[in-house]
Amino acid sequence: MKYLPLIWYGLWRKPVRTLLVALSLIVGFLLFGVLDGVNSAFDQATQRSKLDRLLVDPRFGVPLPLSYTEQIRRIPRVTHVAWTQFFGGAYQNPKNNVVVVATEPRSFLKMRDEYVVSPEAVDALVKTRTGVIFLDKLVQRYGWKVGDKVTLTQPGTRKDGSADWTFDVVGVMSNPTNPGAFGIGLINYDYFDEARSFTPGTVGRVIARVNDPARSVEVARAIDKLFESSAAPTRTKNENESARTRLAVVGDVSKFTRAVIGAVFFALLFLTGNTMLQSVRERSAELATLKVLGFSDTSVLLMIFAETLLVCSVSAVVGLAIAAVAFPQAGEYIPSLVAYLGPQPMATSVIVLGLVCAVVIAALSALLPAWRTLRIKVVDALAAR
Repeated sequence: MKYLPLIWYGLWRKPVRTLLVALSLIVGFLLFGVLDGVNSAFDQATQRSKLDRLLVDPRFGVPLPLSYTEQIRRIPRVTHVAWTQFFGGAYQNPKNNVVVVATEPRSFLKMRDEYVVSPEAVDALVKTRTGVIFLDKLVQRYGWKVGDKVTLTQPGTRKDGSADWTFDVVGVMSNPTNPGAFGIGLINYDYFDEARSFTPGTVGRVIARVNDPARSVEVARAIDKLFESSAAPTRTKNENESARTRLAVVGDVSKFTRAVIGAVFFALLFLTGNTMLQSVRERSAELATLKVLGFSDTSVLLMIFAETLLVCSVSAVVGLAIAAVAFPQAGEYIPSLVAYLGPQPMATSVIVLGLVCAVVIAALSALLPAWRTLRIKVVDALAAR
């Protein structure tokens, strides 16, 4: 405790300089938190993707016949098959876009086991032709509840000429493994396919599960070979590879963010180190006086390190706290990343890494000032030479 007044005095000897350094560090750690948070969100997105799930998509944009599902089911090592047809409509306002997935509910939920929904809700959806189960985030956003009728508007999509699709809410599902998951609803494919005016009997994607993830590439090639001469050839990838491909379309975000983070920390290290070196140079006589009074070299060095660590750690905590508050909103300002960022909180690992970096910056910034302190000659310093 006896060193605290000395450390505090050293920091506030030039308050404007200390505040400017702290502000620079706060901005630096704010950038680190947001950018590394994006990297972490992308890593989590690929980790959530499974190697044993194959996504069978149209190669040239031609919808896939529903009959493909039975042919894929007969391929060796395929254990389960589901299919999806995405459909979007507006709820009350053209800006309120809601996406529903037309599928066979039990097959889809068995395949997508990350979605949590009660068996009673699934039974109700199967029995209710116009039923729908919404993800909890959509229910919260629009205030829906079980028993409500929800009308989505999409002109030109119904055989009867109507633009309205009315569904009965029969349940709510959640996705605990991915709080930022894109909000969707599940509806019965049979009802949708019978009522729609376009490409009946087709699906947008077939999902296949294999019994051995190590053979997923082999099975994917077998699927594509099966339909390569058909009117609707396929392109099949495992889910993990597909996620990486989508991220590549967004851009090599990870490489860019790491380059920015590296540049930021180099600048912070240079700034902090230069500031501490200047501070030590200005206080040569004071540090020499401490040695005369009996303070050891180790004690003086620890005080210098404590000064650097205090300003770095406090600035890191403030910067990372601001980043943690701002990060959940990042996806809203980057539409192409919303499926990966969404409203999810910043990963704890990012905060821990940021604090570790603060300690490293403090240690490296204190090295040169500490070396200069060791070289101080008491007589010369006191004589201001």
